[in-house]
Amino acid sequence: MSDCATEAAANKRPAALAGGACDVLVVGAGPAGSAAAAAAARAGLRCVVVEAEAFPRFHIGESLLPLGDAVFRQLGVSERLHAAGFVQKRGAQLRTPDGAHTVLFDFQTAKQVDPPYALQVPRAQFDALLLDHAQVCGERRLAGRAIALRDVVDGVEVDVATAEGVTTLCAKALVDASGRAGFVARRHGVRIADEELRKASVYAHFRGVPVDPGERAGDTRIVALPDLGWMWFIPLPDGVMSVGAVLDLDTWRGRTKGDPAQLFADAAATSPYAASLLAAAERVGDFHVESGFSYRASAYCGDRWFLAGDAGSFLDPIFSTGVQMALRSGIEAAAAAGEVVRRGVAGSAGARARFDRTLQARYRFARRFVTGFYDPATRDIFFAPRRMFGIARAVTTVLAGGFDLGWLDRLRLQVFFAIGRLQRRYDLVPRVSGPDAAARPTMAAPMPMERV
Repeated sequence: MSDCATEAAANKRPAALAGGACDVLVVGAGPAGSAAAAAAARAGLRCVVVEAEAFPRFHIGESLLPLGDAVFRQLGVSERLHAAGFVQKRGAQLRTPDGAHTVLFDFQTAKQVDPPYALQVPRAQFDALLLDHAQVCGERRLAGRAIALRDVVDGVEVDVATAEGVTTLCAKALVDASGRAGFVARRHGVRIADEELRKASVYAHFRGVPVDPGERAGDTRIVALPDLGWMWFIPLPDGVMSVGAVLDLDTWRGRTKGDPAQLFADAAATSPYAASLLAAAERVGDFHVESGFSYRASAYCGDRWFLAGDAGSFLDPIFSTGVQMALRSGIEAAAAAGEVVRRGVAGSAGARARFDRTLQARYRFARRFVTGFYDPATRDIFFAPRRMFGIARAVTTVLAGGFDLGWLDRLRLQVFFAIGRLQRRYDLVPRVSGPDAAARPTMAAPMPMERV
């Protein structure tokens, strides 16, 4: 019997759907919802997950981070994930448009990384595995779409449209893990679009894309584009490669409309390196399009509701933070919801305030790196990281998923971004970013490969 199954049996929880009542109701069964449900069930809470989609289903966000393995161990699912045959990702590579200069952020140099790799996962398989694990832990699932929310005495009521009709569930606390749909966030008007990160992406799966030899075969390759966009190349099992292009939303609107294939081809054509990787590739699935995908919440919780994962916030996917942030927020939401169940609204005020502060701070921290990558001068510094004073290691630790750094590493990151600001005026490192990079003076030619 697994750890979760043992805990479920020991807790002897009553059937969560009996009478339509439970302790914690989770809306959405993606990574955040599954993490919240598993954590709540392991804590002895009666938990119900409401999900409208049938699993497995396609989803983007296929690249995990090494420091996320601590979350999987906390949930009791790490061994199962590592035995699933996913591709190992030992680093992230940044490449110039022509491929002449590469910076390898090798995860084995990051702090507190064990093991020194992450996994590249087909989300259909990964999400189904997490949801199955949550069920083993003791959650109960209702197939249907949450359509209405009401506050009631000592709890909340949610109407769920199922194949049999509309049913009402009652819970002492609610975790909204409904993703971009924002079941709670939109009703309470707490979602705020990030106007500085107005981007669009177009992506698909391919076969026949070359990979690097040896242990570098599983690395994510991020290819900078001349207009400050970028492309991702994420190796998946069975020779499949996830490839996508991210562009400014205004660029998207100004190009071919209604034809994702042409937009993708136009973006790839601006990078000789990306074009060479795709020259003999065969697309094996439809193109998908996302736009305007960065946002946050003005509040991540109320008296009895909590936002987890994409229901609360989502950042540009440049550093693959989405799944890890979703998982951690799911666990944290379950813990805070448990305080509401045990101590009521008044007694859980401190826990709810800490939850909100944590998610607000985490978004701001990760966002600083994302906005830096879209600044030409700071992007130059990403392509020329400084090993002095441990700066490069601190940056690699963040790219490995290290959001909770000590004061010294945070100081090193401040130096990193300060160098970026100086780069705007003084050309401290080679100019490799932005449409005018070739016309700007440089101190030295870039090296073909740099490992940090």
